[in-house]
Amino acid sequence: MFMKAFFVLMLASAFFVLTGCDEPVDPLEPDDPEEVTEPEEIEPPDHLPAEVELWIEQSKERFAAKTLEHEGVLYLLVTYGEKPTAGYAVEITEIKEDDDKVIVTAHFTEPGEDEMVAQVITYPFDLAMIDDPGLPVEFVATGAETEIPLQE
Repeated sequence: MFMKAFFVLMLASAFFVLTGCDEPVDPLEPDDPEEVTEPEEIEPPDHLPAEVELWIEQSKERFAAKTLEHEGVLYLLVTYGEKPTAGYAVEITEIKEDDDKVIVTAHFTEPGEDEMVAQVITYPFDLAMIDDPGLPVEFVATGAETEIPLQE
């Protein structure tokens, strides 16, 4: 009898816990899901246009965030500049579009103090591509950096 009552009690508790749980609310997310969208990222082709490749090559030595519109595509470039060792990285982690701007989040990583890294000069960067919405772009830094210098 005790086992049957215990089983019913456990089953009822599980039911109340599962039905009472809701997805957590992110305070940074807007109330209206139509206000912010995630534009579909374009898969990079095997070969970028020569103009875009030159733009990237000329940008890699500086720590900056840049945009380039080329043939209806908006290229989003975040460069970490020249670094003295391996272990530095930058990754565009999120692209969101709201009514008046595109927000690009980039995550920066540095090697740890005790981390063994190759002693080689590197130029970490990340490139993303979206259909050009014709909106200004705001870059947000996370990780090892708190802001990204903008460069025209």
